[in-house]
Amino acid sequence: ASDNTRIAAPKHLRKAERKLKSAQRKVSRRQKGSHRRLKAIKKLGIQHKKVADTRKDFHFKTAKKLLDKYDIVVVEKLNIKGLAKTILAKSINDASWGQFISILTNKAENAGLKVIAVNPNGTSQICYNCGHTVKKSLSVRMHDCPVCHTHICRDLNAAINIKNRGAHGLKAQLMSSKASR
Repeated sequence: ASDNTRIAAPKHLRKAERKLKSAQRKVSRRQKGSHRRLKAIKKLGIQHKKVADTRKDFHFKTAKKLLDKYDIVVVEKLNIKGLAKTILAKSINDASWGQFISILTNKAENAGLKVIAVNPNGTSQICYNCGHTVKKSLSVRMHDCPVCHTHICRDLNAAINIKNRGAHGLKAQLMSSKASR
């Protein structure tokens, strides 16, 4: 977040992988059509449901915390399907960003609050202080601006840029709604 709070993804699938592997192995070792195989399939389904339920619970609790603290939440408009095809697919699917964004949006609408999605392009490259673009690879975790000498964590720089884009977008929405009256 732009106030330097961080929410770590708990990696529900990674934690349950051993149990899921064991349950899947039991299914594959049972004879097709047997009663014991059906029982093993049911147990495997229960394990998968547990992972999905804990993930969903985390998303609801996180959305509630964010909406209790902020009236407006600004998020990146990410291409989740495209990111899920990269080498980070397992981690991205485990975090289930799409589900979280939809839960956050629904809870915000019900509470009369706002969730704004902004373009993520260049948020970690552009200096939040002066607007100068500083190209860097993903391995570089700090943002050092040669123009204004800002030294800040790359993620915090991106969060502040996202907040600023959201504020700019909200201001534009308010101006257009006033102009249409």
